Amino acid sequence: NAPFMFALSNDTDVYFTGSHITESITYSGPNWSSILTGVHYNKHGVSDNGFDNPNYDTYPTFFDYIESVDSAINTASIVNWTPINTHILSSCTDFSPELPVQDIDVFEQVQDLLVNDAPFNADIVFVHFDELDAAGHAFGFSTDIPEYSGTLNTIDSYVESIFNIINTKRINGEDWLVMIVSDHGGDGTGHGDAQNPYINQTILIAQHPNLIFKNQHTSNQCDLAPTILKFLGISNSNFDCQKDGISLFEE
Repeated sequence: NAPFMFALSNDTDVYFTGSHITESITYSGPNWSSILTGVHYNKHGVSDNGFDNPNYDTYPTFFDYIESVDSAINTASIVNWTPINTHILSSCTDFSPELPVQDIDVFEQVQDLLVNDAPFNADIVFVHFDELDAAGHAFGFSTDIPEYSGTLNTIDSYVESIFNIINTKRINGEDWLVMIVSDHGGDGTGHGDAQNPYINQTILIAQHPNLIFKNQHTSNQCDLAPTILKFLGISNSNFDCQKDGISLFEE
């Protein structure tokens, strides 16, 4: 149902696990916050999708650290689930639309950004598709269900197209790291049971043609931010002291 991502996960230049550990609260707000900040929810303060008491000032996102080092780096976040931008990324990225869109709109905006430099030549892009989650809630989180598997196949085609654009950039001399992750799994039509391994585990793919990834490590949401900053060569003593994750690259 996801032929491109399945093939990518089996390549030799990737880190892949189907047992990537989510936060112990399996809602989107806590998990995207942990992915972006590199700390668990007990630090960043987001325990549901309301974002009532976030602690992003103390535990900033990796985008904040990037912008603090070099504000000339062009950063973008294009998402279907708009709270990611409105609550987390609007203040620390150069381009983060907040209007509600569908997955096809996300894909087309990302394509325009990467191919046509609209609105600029992007260096770092966060992309979020949400309709697989919607299909899971409406019909069930299972590839045996046509509505779910069809949505997964569509998203897989978007990911393949974006990956091919990035590979063209690599051929033209640019150095890109690709990471693919979900905020949570699902079972039945929900994902609230944090003790269920179908919910508290998901996939993570990290791909780079020349770098070596760890192969004896069980990843969690907090590992993405350290991996991205390590790839960019950005070191920050505050982040290093506070982070809960580690880089997925072999030292």
